[in-house]
Amino acid sequence: MSKEYIAIHDGRLIGRGDLKTLIRKTKSLGEDIEPFVLEWENCRRVEFSWRGDADTVIQALEQPDPEPVARRGRPKLGVKAKEVTLLPRHWEWLATQRGGASVTLRRLVDHAMKHASPEQKITEKQNQLYALMSIFADEPGFEEASRAMYRNSRISFTAAIASWPEEIRTLMMEKFDEIGQLHDGPNDDQTNL
Repeated sequence: MSKEYIAIHDGRLIGRGDLKTLIRKTKSLGEDIEPFVLEWENCRRVEFSWRGDADTVIQALEQPDPEPVARRGRPKLGVKAKEVTLLPRHWEWLATQRGGASVTLRRLVDHAMKHASPEQKITEKQNQLYALMSIFADEPGFEEASRAMYRNSRISFTAAIASWPEEIRTLMMEKFDEIGQLHDGPNDDQTNL
Protein backbone atom coordinates (compact mmCIF):
# COMPACT_ATOMS: atom_id res chain seq x y z
CA MET A 1 0.00 0.00 0.00
CA SER A 2 1.45 3.35 -0.99
CA LYS A 3 1.65 6.23 1.44
CA GLU A 4 -0.95 8.96 1.35
CA TYR A 5 -0.01 12.62 1.56
CA ILE A 6 -1.80 15.95 1.81
CA ALA A 7 -0.69 19.28 0.35
CA ILE A 8 -1.80 22.56 1.92
CA HIS A 9 -1.07 26.02 0.57
CA ASP A 10 -2.28 29.39 1.74
CA GLY A 11 -4.73 27.81 4.19
CA ARG A 12 -6.37 25.60 1.56
CA LEU A 13 -6.13 21.93 0.75
CA ILE A 14 -4.54 21.41 -2.65
CA GLY A 15 -5.09 17.68 -2.59
CA ARG A 16 -4.74 14.31 -0.96
CA GLY A 17 -3.10 11.27 -2.50
CA ASP A 18 0.26 9.99 -3.64
CA LEU A 19 3.20 12.41 -4.02
CA LYS A 20 3.26 12.35 -7.82
CA THR A 21 -0.41 13.31 -8.03
CA LEU A 22 0.04 16.11 -5.50
CA ILE A 23 3.10 17.47 -7.30
CA ARG A 24 1.30 17.52 -10.65
CA LYS A 25 -1.79 19.16 -9.14
CA THR A 26 0.33 21.78 -7.34
CA LYS A 27 2.33 22.62 -10.46
CA SER A 28 -0.90 22.97 -12.45
CA LEU A 29 -1.91 25.77 -10.06
CA GLY A 30 1.30 27.73 -10.59
CA GLU A 31 5.06 27.33 -10.84
CA ASP A 32 5.86 29.29 -7.66
CA ILE A 33 3.57 27.41 -5.26
CA GLU A 34 5.40 25.49 -2.53
CA PRO A 35 2.81 23.89 -0.25
CA PHE A 36 3.17 22.16 3.08
CA VAL A 37 3.26 18.44 2.29
CA LEU A 38 2.50 16.03 5.11
CA GLU A 39 2.44 12.26 5.23
CA TRP A 40 -1.18 11.69 6.23
CA GLU A 41 -0.67 8.74 8.60
CA ASN A 42 1.74 10.51 10.96
CA CYS A 43 1.37 14.19 9.89
CA ARG A 44 5.13 14.53 9.45
CA ARG A 45 6.19 17.22 7.04
CA VAL A 46 7.89 16.03 3.86
CA GLU A 47 10.36 18.46 2.37
CA PHE A 48 11.84 18.43 -1.11
CA SER A 49 12.79 20.88 -3.82
CA TRP A 50 9.96 22.34 -5.87
CA ARG A 51 12.30 23.78 -8.51
CA GLY A 52 11.33 23.03 -12.09
CA ASP A 53 8.22 21.62 -13.69
CA ALA A 54 6.27 18.66 -12.29
CA ASP A 55 8.35 16.07 -14.15
CA THR A 56 11.60 17.60 -12.86
CA VAL A 57 10.37 17.58 -9.25
CA ILE A 58 9.13 13.98 -9.53
CA GLN A 59 12.35 12.87 -11.22
CA ALA A 60 14.43 14.44 -8.43
CA LEU A 61 12.34 12.57 -5.84
CA GLU A 62 12.88 9.28 -7.63
CA GLN A 63 16.66 9.66 -7.78
CA PRO A 64 18.26 7.18 -5.41
CA ASP A 65 20.59 8.53 -2.79
CA PRO A 66 24.20 8.04 -3.79
CA GLU A 67 25.63 4.70 -2.71
CA PRO A 68 27.85 5.08 0.32
CA VAL A 69 31.43 3.99 -0.02
CA ALA A 70 31.70 0.36 1.05
CA ARG A 71 33.55 0.01 4.32
CA ARG A 72 34.67 -2.96 6.29
CA GLY A 73 32.37 -4.32 8.95
CA ARG A 74 28.64 -4.80 9.16
CA PRO A 75 26.31 -3.06 6.70
CA LYS A 76 24.50 0.01 8.01
CA LEU A 77 20.94 -1.22 7.24
CA GLY A 78 19.59 2.28 7.78
CA VAL A 79 20.93 2.46 11.33
CA LYS A 80 21.59 5.96 12.61
CA ALA A 81 24.09 6.56 15.39
CA LYS A 82 22.93 9.04 18.01
CA GLU A 83 24.01 9.70 21.55
CA VAL A 84 22.30 7.87 24.41
CA THR A 85 22.91 8.97 27.97
CA LEU A 86 22.50 6.31 30.66
CA LEU A 87 23.62 5.83 34.24
CA PRO A 88 26.50 3.42 34.92
CA ARG A 89 24.13 0.74 36.25
CA HIS A 90 22.19 0.86 32.96
CA TRP A 91 25.38 0.41 30.92
CA GLU A 92 26.39 -2.49 33.20
CA TRP A 93 23.05 -4.20 32.70
CA LEU A 94 23.16 -3.65 28.92
CA ALA A 95 26.64 -5.15 28.78
CA THR A 96 25.27 -8.43 30.18
CA GLN A 97 22.53 -8.73 27.57
CA ARG A 98 22.71 -11.03 24.57
CA GLY A 99 23.69 -9.06 21.47
CA GLY A 100 25.08 -6.06 23.31
CA ALA A 101 23.71 -2.62 24.09
CA SER A 102 22.46 -1.63 20.63
CA VAL A 103 20.56 -4.86 19.98
CA THR A 104 19.03 -4.80 23.46
CA LEU A 105 17.94 -1.17 23.13
CA ARG A 106 16.36 -1.85 19.72
CA ARG A 107 14.47 -4.85 21.19
CA LEU A 108 13.24 -2.76 24.13
CA VAL A 109 12.07 0.06 21.84
CA ASP A 110 10.34 -2.38 19.47
CA HIS A 111 8.57 -4.01 22.42
CA ALA A 112 7.49 -0.63 23.82
CA MET A 113 6.17 0.45 20.41
CA LYS A 114 4.25 -2.79 19.94
CA HIS A 115 2.76 -2.72 23.44
CA ALA A 116 2.01 0.98 23.77
CA SER A 117 -0.59 1.83 26.39
CA PRO A 118 -3.85 3.50 25.36
CA GLU A 119 -2.55 6.75 26.88
CA GLN A 120 0.61 6.55 24.77
CA LYS A 121 -1.44 5.92 21.62
CA ILE A 122 -3.70 8.88 22.43
CA THR A 123 -0.67 11.12 22.98
CA GLU A 124 0.81 10.00 19.66
CA LYS A 125 -2.44 10.79 17.80
CA GLN A 126 -2.75 14.14 19.60
CA ASN A 127 0.78 15.02 18.52
CA GLN A 128 -0.11 14.13 14.94
CA LEU A 129 -3.23 16.30 14.97
CA TYR A 130 -1.32 19.15 16.63
CA ALA A 131 1.34 18.96 13.90
CA LEU A 132 -1.41 19.34 11.29
CA MET A 133 -3.15 22.10 13.24
CA SER A 134 0.11 24.03 13.64
CA ILE A 135 -0.06 24.98 9.97
CA PHE A 136 -3.13 26.99 10.98
CA ALA A 137 -1.71 28.52 14.18
CA ASP A 138 -2.73 32.03 13.06
CA GLU A 139 -6.33 31.04 12.35
CA PRO A 140 -9.09 32.14 14.74
CA GLY A 141 -9.95 29.36 17.16
CA PHE A 142 -6.55 27.65 17.08
CA GLU A 143 -5.94 27.91 20.84
CA GLU A 144 -9.49 26.82 21.66
CA ALA A 145 -9.20 23.87 19.25
CA SER A 146 -5.92 22.82 20.88
CA ARG A 147 -7.47 22.83 24.35
CA ALA A 148 -10.55 20.97 23.09
CA MET A 149 -8.38 18.31 21.47
CA TYR A 150 -6.59 17.58 24.74
CA ARG A 151 -9.95 17.44 26.58
CA ASN A 152 -11.44 15.16 23.89
CA SER A 153 -14.28 17.65 23.47
CA ARG A 154 -15.67 17.13 19.99
CA ILE A 155 -18.30 19.85 20.42
CA SER A 156 -15.72 22.47 21.47
CA PHE A 157 -13.24 21.36 18.81
CA THR A 158 -15.86 21.60 16.07
CA ALA A 159 -16.93 25.06 17.27
CA ALA A 160 -13.32 26.29 17.45
CA ILE A 161 -12.55 25.41 13.83
CA ALA A 162 -15.96 26.39 12.42
CA SER A 163 -14.56 29.33 10.43
CA TRP A 164 -11.78 27.29 8.80
CA PRO A 165 -12.18 26.12 5.18
CA GLU A 166 -14.48 23.11 4.87
CA GLU A 167 -11.87 20.74 3.40
CA ILE A 168 -9.49 21.61 6.27
CA ARG A 169 -12.22 21.05 8.87
CA THR A 170 -12.85 17.64 7.32
CA LEU A 171 -9.17 16.69 7.69
CA MET A 172 -9.08 17.95 11.27
CA MET A 173 -12.21 16.06 12.25
CA GLU A 174 -10.90 12.85 10.70
CA LYS A 175 -7.77 13.07 12.86
CA PHE A 176 -9.78 14.18 15.91
CA ASP A 177 -12.06 11.15 15.56
CA GLU A 178 -9.02 8.84 15.50
CA ILE A 179 -8.19 10.17 18.97
CA GLY A 180 -11.78 9.82 20.14
CA GLN A 181 -11.81 6.15 19.15
CA LEU A 182 -8.88 5.50 21.50
CA HIS A 183 -10.54 7.05 24.56
CA ASP A 184 -12.26 4.61 26.90
CA GLY A 185 -14.84 6.99 28.25
CA PRO A 186 -17.37 9.09 26.37
CA ASN A 187 -16.45 12.52 25.08
CA ASP A 188 -18.64 15.52 25.86
CA ASP A 189 -20.92 14.76 22.88
CA GLN A 190 -21.99 11.48 24.44
CA THR A 191 -22.41 12.78 27.99
CA ASN A 192 -24.58 15.69 26.87
CA LEU A 193 -27.08 13.66 24.82
